[in-house]
Amino acid sequence: MRIALTSMLFRVSASAVCLLLAATAAAQSSVDFKGELDIYLRDYQAAGADSDSTQGVESNGMTTSWLGVHGEHILNDDLKAIAAVEMFFRPDSAEYGRFEDDIFFARSAYVGLSGNFGEVKIGRVAAAHFISAISFNPFGDSFAFSPMILMSYGGGGLYGDTGWSDSIAYTTPTLGGFTSNLAYAFGEEEGETSTNKMAANTFYKAGDFGFTAAVQKISGTQTGATGLGADDEQTTSLLGVSYDIGKSTVYAQYQMMRDELAVGDIDRDTLVLSASITAGSGAFYLSYGLTETSTDSGDFDRSIYTIVYNLPLSKETDLYAGFTSDDPDGVEQKGRTLGLGGRYRF
Repeated sequence: MRIALTSMLFRVSASAVCLLLAATAAAQSSVDFKGELDIYLRDYQAAGADSDSTQGVESNGMTTSWLGVHGEHILNDDLKAIAAVEMFFRPDSAEYGRFEDDIFFARSAYVGLSGNFGEVKIGRVAAAHFISAISFNPFGDSFAFSPMILMSYGGGGLYGDTGWSDSIAYTTPTLGGFTSNLAYAFGEEEGETSTNKMAANTFYKAGDFGFTAAVQKISGTQTGATGLGADDEQTTSLLGVSYDIGKSTVYAQYQMMRDELAVGDIDRDTLVLSASITAGSGAFYLSYGLTETSTDSGDFDRSIYTIVYNLPLSKETDLYAGFTSDDPDGVEQKGRTLGLGGRYRF
């Protein structure tokens, strides 16, 4: 019943976007249905207390699966209206969301304008820091294999979610190789995930060299974020560089998280080095990450290393096999993830 209701809600929402854009001349409008499915076989051992490993079919090894509808309507030669609704889901169980009780359109839900001035979106949009984090490592948004994601969003202590609700975001046109984004999320209700958020990032590309910088500040209670109280705040900054060497690419990322809490401050410094190395028809993705955490009660480290082989079969389809080792200080056993899966894009 829940799956049927989810399907109906998605169809109704997608139809609403289509009708909105179809209200004007059809020749000037376009609507695209897009998505990506990721499913894999996993052997998983959690870091921490001594526990048994688990095996099974899981979703979202290299990419969080999603479905969405994108639309645009040309208003004149220099301006067009844009809109999108996108949902995450778990194809292994056919349930919506990244996890139980996730919001329905968690990936995005916005309307906006795009033109020579840049682009403005209002609604739920991808977080600027998240885009910088996933763009400068070969694993993208993998919550199973990416050290940067695991040391940030996947239990790494970063607040604010990968998407921001009740927000307005502005993207500049590309000038001198730079493209930048500014975002602010309004605190419409105390305790909502939009409470007091602001962020900015920039990207630069020149030949084989790439660069990004991002900063975000989260203040006040955040839904689903334990430990961040009403008078607490977190500031996170990120630097990333990349360099292409033929068909291979090397990356480096450095992230600083500062929690100013009523119960004591927490500092987390993370360095991630990674590379995509062409091998045969595919590529090896290699990465090592280290987080040094400093608190009033002591210091501890967490290190993660990952190796993945990715094999494209076509533009739409690829296969992957990967291994991740997660080694926090002071635990009885290391964590590990061993996976074999595939992705399909449309």
